[in-house]
Amino acid sequence: MSDPTASDWQPSKRLERGNAAEQILEDLRDRILRGQFSRGAKLPTEKQMAEGYGVSGATIREAIRGLVTAQLVEVRHGSGAYVTAQKDQLIAASLSSMIQIERIGVPQVLGVLGALLSYAAELAAKHATAEDIEGMRQALRRIEEGDSAQAISGAVIAFIEAIGQASGNSLLAALCRFFVGIQVDLGANLSGGTVTSWRATTASIGRDRLQVFKAIEARDPAAAKAAALAFHERALEVIIAQPNAATAMVSDPALTALLSSVLRQKAQGDGNL
Repeated sequence: MSDPTASDWQPSKRLERGNAAEQILEDLRDRILRGQFSRGAKLPTEKQMAEGYGVSGATIREAIRGLVTAQLVEVRHGSGAYVTAQKDQLIAASLSSMIQIERIGVPQVLGVLGALLSYAAELAAKHATAEDIEGMRQALRRIEEGDSAQAISGAVIAFIEAIGQASGNSLLAALCRFFVGIQVDLGANLSGGTVTSWRATTASIGRDRLQVFKAIEARDPAAAKAAALAFHERALEVIIAQPNAATAMVSDPALTALLSSVLRQKAQGDGNL
């Protein structure tokens, strides 16, 4: 890949009639997503891009602001614009926006996790390496030994992440991380967020979680898929039974507000994902 800040840098296509800033934003966005500007790379200077595209500096700045809003780059004053795009954060931002715009409810959101997790477990039973299995085993141990709500939450997510990783499907793994992050955050909020309550919550589905692990370890795809579905259904039952869930379930706007808060954290990279 050539140095994107070189003096001979040129746009990948000519601008057409219309909104120049929007076209420049799309051109740069595509180059970032294709890997021509890798994470951590510095974009060409404002002057270089203005000359290359044949536009004013103000137009370039407008395009860069769009990339910043899309969480693809950050501007370091006095230094320039740098690519900061992260796969998980991009997925989180896109899915969070879609879920809120389409007003998708909590049952539907968590239902997607059930489908993803069962498929991931089935694939993991076929493709998991010894290292993957050990990662799941360590996550299970950390769930039991966690001394804070955050540590327990992180271990729960790590267990699902290990299953997704073992599936051999990077997109599936990223989606599982996103949706289990939502489930964990909702569960933690509804349980009160204390170490005692969250430990009791995770322990109540410990046997179901262990069955998923055993099926994957035994290399039994059908059993792993069934165990993952049973585990997910049990997890939903436990979340609904949480102390603060009754009020939230009765008041749909309250639950929607909680989901929106969780999604905003995910999109901003502040959640467990």
